[in-house]
Amino acid sequence: MSLTARSFSDSDFEFMFDAFNSAVVWLTSKGLEDQWGGEPWDDKVKEKLRNKIPIDKARGARKWIAEVDGQPAGYLEVTPYRPDYLPVSPEEKPGKEFFLKMLVVHRKFIGRGVGEFLLDFAKNLAIEEKADWFRLDCYRGPEGKDGLVRYYEGKGFQKVREFANAPEGDEKKEWPGQLLEMKVSE
Repeated sequence: MSLTARSFSDSDFEFMFDAFNSAVVWLTSKGLEDQWGGEPWDDKVKEKLRNKIPIDKARGARKWIAEVDGQPAGYLEVTPYRPDYLPVSPEEKPGKEFFLKMLVVHRKFIGRGVGEFLLDFAKNLAIEEKADWFRLDCYRGPEGKDGLVRYYEGKGFQKVREFANAPEGDEKKEWPGQLLEMKVSE
């Protein structure tokens, strides 16, 4: 099996969108519909994502596609800036940061090491950027359903702090998140 990464191109948009929807369906089946919603994403979400690409790119976001034997299998987005919904807090150590904004593996490629490959790829990008900290935030989930946090801890990340944000357009509901970090400078 050959596992490679290449830069995202406009022609990868449909794969990326399908990968997210494959994850939404699976997460919903596990009772985790609060992570990315309980229904596959619709055309409204699709257009919103499509319109954000040039805006994110102008801010320095970089996107990658992992391929298994030449087939798109996963999507990665990294940024030199933190998400707007995650202000700096006293619990965070100072230094240059590099953020993993998004990582998703299409469900038909689960179990082939794609997620770990993309995580290592992103960590190497953080090192190349001479960042002090490689950070990410993820869905924390209710107690007993925090598998994503435990996955990242198993990959060397440490919990920094919990947070809760209202999902865009739904200020009545909170999205439970976890900020994690890994020291990548000497």
